[in-house]
Amino acid sequence: MPYVRPTILRLPMMKTSLTAVFPLTAFVSCGLMSACGSASPAPLGNAGSWSGTTAQGSPITFSVSPDERVTSISVGYSFNGCTGTKRFSNLDLETAPSVACIPGPCTPPVSSYREFRYSVGPLALGDEASTSVNGQFSSYGRAMGVADFRNYPGCGTATRVTWSAARR
Repeated sequence: MPYVRPTILRLPMMKTSLTAVFPLTAFVSCGLMSACGSASPAPLGNAGSWSGTTAQGSPITFSVSPDERVTSISVGYSFNGCTGTKRFSNLDLETAPSVACIPGPCTPPVSSYREFRYSVGPLALGDEASTSVNGQFSSYGRAMGVADFRNYPGCGTATRVTWSAARR
C-alpha cells in the first residue's frame, strides 16, 4: 500500500509586524490541516453506471451499487481476428480500499481509491478459456484497470489489456 506523506509548506522570512503575521499563520495552518484530512472524511462513493474503452478499442461497462459493490460487467475484446463481448451479471463483488494513509484517515479524494477483481474460468495455465477484469476507482468519476482473455478457442490469448472508464 502506498504511503501518503504530508506536505510541509515553508514560507520565506519577512520583516513585518506580529499582527500581520498571525492571520497569515492561521490561514496557512488551517489550510494544511484540511489538506491532511479531518477526523471523519465523508465517503465519496462510486455508485452508478460506468462506461469506457479498452486498449483494443472495445467497450467496457459496469455497474456499482450504492453499497459499493460491482453488480455487472460487460467487456469487449478484439484480438487475433476474434471479436466479441463477455457479459457477467448478478455479481456481488466488493470494492475494497486500495490505499492506506499513515497517519490516517485518508482525505476524501484519496479514500475514493477502491478496487475490484473478477475472474471466470481456470486461472492456471491450461486449455480452458478464462476471462478476468481488474479495476481501480482512481479519482472522482474515473476508473482504470486491465482485462485478460486466456485460451479463447481459435483466438489464443490477450493479457494485460488496459481499459479506462468514467461514470455516466
